[in-house]
Amino acid sequence: SFPTVLEAGSDSQHCCLIPCAIDQDPYFRMTRDIAHKLVPKNHGLGGKPALIHSKFFPPLQGATGKMSSSDENSAIFLTDTPEQIEKKIKNHAFSGGQNTKELQQQLGANLEVDVSYQWLKFFMEDDEELEKIGKDYASGSGEFWSTGKVKQRLIDVLKELVGAHQQRRAKITDEDVRKWMTERSI
Repeated sequence: SFPTVLEAGSDSQHCCLIPCAIDQDPYFRMTRDIAHKLVPKNHGLGGKPALIHSKFFPPLQGATGKMSSSDENSAIFLTDTPEQIEKKIKNHAFSGGQNTKELQQQLGANLEVDVSYQWLKFFMEDDEELEKIGKDYASGSGEFWSTGKVKQRLIDVLKELVGAHQQRRAKITDEDVRKWMTERSI
């Protein structure tokens, strides 16, 4: 727990920054209203917790869905195989593209609702490539004019990312886990 790790007590001067999603804001505001009563008057932040609001990561089904471990097709998991990643993206990632090639080339895609593009905004390191993908897809022209091309680029990015994580995870020993799970002050 935080008090154990931070050695926090009633006379503690520790400050921390708490990441949370916007849906937690009402609870955070309530905490800010009463937290100053729980710490000394000379506390670094006056007893007020600090917060970073995080942007929600959209589920594969689009903004109306919800990521859930009970729905294996709502997300890409760090334990998914390359084949599972490809199948999930191709079959379940909500598209902002048009229904026909002609309409796609005429109207382009809606980047605000397209899950593959939204995920690329989180995971793609190359900002210039992301900008090119966005321009091509939104205009329905260029190399990334279609949903299939954008989904394939996301598949490639996720396979590399998840694969690298799985390789690092495979090297972790039981001793490493014990070390990290030991209560200690930081």
